Amino acid sequence: MAADVNKINEVSRIIERIAELMNGGDNSAEINVLKLRLEEITGKNNIDVDNFRDFWAFTSVESLAERLLMPNAKKMNLSDDRITEIIRKICLCDYSEAETDYWIEVLEKETGICVSDYIYFPYTKGLEITATEEEIARTVLLDRKLY
Repeated sequence: MAADVNKINEVSRIIERIAELMNGGDNSAEINVLKLRLEEITGKNNIDVDNFRDFWAFTSVESLAERLLMPNAKKMNLSDDRITEIIRKICLCDYSEAETDYWIEVLEKETGICVSDYIYFPYTKGLEITATEEEIARTVLLDRKLY
């Protein structure tokens, strides 16, 4: 699912420039031009550039760029086996940070519950802190909202 390296580099440069401009004076015109370029590259509308102001506090610019280049998360009518496989891969860190964020969003749309709580804070969902990925997946499948 990894995006083209050249696109990741271009989007990364734009994100860094927007962050730099946001920490300066009134640069809204240049920020808007860069935002439009991002929307053109990613095919996404209404990108919230406010998230770029301090991105380094929570992620790398490359990961943020990769996530912007991924499709929007949506409900896919995944089978129980596929949900279990995705949860296993997230738990085992088999995905990049951007892919993990994407799949968590997909799973949350798919199940109607906050899947990240089950994965990262299993004890808040009645599981042991040492719960296996299979136990986490089983609990997600039991707790999901069917709609």
